Amino acid sequence: MNYIVIDLEFNGRKHYDIYPMEIIEIGAVKLDEQLEVVDTFQSYIKPNFYINRFALQFCGISKETLQQSNSFSEVMEEFRAFCGEEYKLLAWGGGDFFHLFLDCKVNQQNNEWLVNMLDVTAFFEGGLQQALADHQLEPVGQHHSALDDALNTARLLRLKPEIAASTAYFIPNQFKLCTGGIKKWITLSLDQAIEKEELLTWKQFADDDKVRTYFRIMRLVPEEKEMVKELFNKFYHAKYGRKARKTQQQLA
Repeated sequence: MNYIVIDLEFNGRKHYDIYPMEIIEIGAVKLDEQLEVVDTFQSYIKPNFYINRFALQFCGISKETLQQSNSFSEVMEEFRAFCGEEYKLLAWGGGDFFHLFLDCKVNQQNNEWLVNMLDVTAFFEGGLQQALADHQLEPVGQHHSALDDALNTARLLRLKPEIAASTAYFIPNQFKLCTGGIKKWITLSLDQAIEKEELLTWKQFADDDKVRTYFRIMRLVPEEKEMVKELFNKFYHAKYGRKARKTQQQLA
């Protein structure tokens, strides 16, 4: 059994953007059954969409480096080979696992290899830097460097080997995978309609160019679009209240 401690860095996204917050770097440490380091993995990933300048500064990565890097699909193929046949994946936060599922969906990649995933934060207090300080460990490398953060997480894991034996695995939320990137755009669109004293229907919202682009980018099938509709209706009723019920009766 291999224990693969991972860390990811992201491209970021604007507050109301419908484009996904793509993974731009992955770092990983392979541990044996004694939790000793046997190998490491690091790769930058070329994003599909525009490159966020703030993310470059935050992670210390150049635009040229990303543009010359391999695609998500190519890097994941290499990473899966690195993991081996039997493994557990561990990360400082379930968000890393969530975004692996998300990017697999956007890039039309199989996600069946995303198994046995453990969120290490469930066993510590505070963030990574605080956990290191709490256990008198000096951080190694550069914060927000994927491999360095993975190495630091691995050091903490060795202090609590019972984590590796845990079966409290991360389970992705399919509803959030399909709707998370459009949630803020729903609320903004409804707020703008209310400001104009207008009613925004689901059909109008779904026909919007930006929403159609989201459906295409996320490769949503009909039942997944229904999840977006469910979220829209939830906010619609919350925003319009009684007026929403009246309008629905009139449209029925």
